[in-house]
Amino acid sequence: MTTGFAGFPAAERAAVAAALDAAVPGAADLGAVDYVERLLGALDHDPPQVWAAPGGGWLDLGPWERHAWAERLAEWRAVYARVAAGTATHDDDRIVHAHACEAAYGDPVYGGNRDGGGWRRISFPDPLFPPGGDW
Repeated sequence: MTTGFAGFPAAERAAVAAALDAAVPGAADLGAVDYVERLLGALDHDPPQVWAAPGGGWLDLGPWERHAWAERLAEWRAVYARVAAGTATHDDDRIVHAHACEAAYGDPVYGGNRDGGGWRRISFPDPLFPPGGDW
């Protein structure tokens, strides 16, 4: 099952970047748009790029997990379509905020927190356990 998400066109990418920056200032510079694009296309890979495996690579999903993620990603693609169109709702803003936080401060293997910049920004110590992959 694939989602067929190829990434945002330039104008939509700019609108999404602005929304992510409004939620968490500087998120776009930390790779938040890349994070969201990777997230929305997670099922386009085999194995899906949902859960990073310790030491690198990706864990596979079972059929129910795959179905649940497909439903969730379809909802999130609709959210970002509204964000790009300038018609985001309050609930959409909450999702964008959550994704901006994940992108700015999460494991860089998922496409955000470029070069660990989000961690440095908040003086977060080096992880006790290595992140999911090389960054």
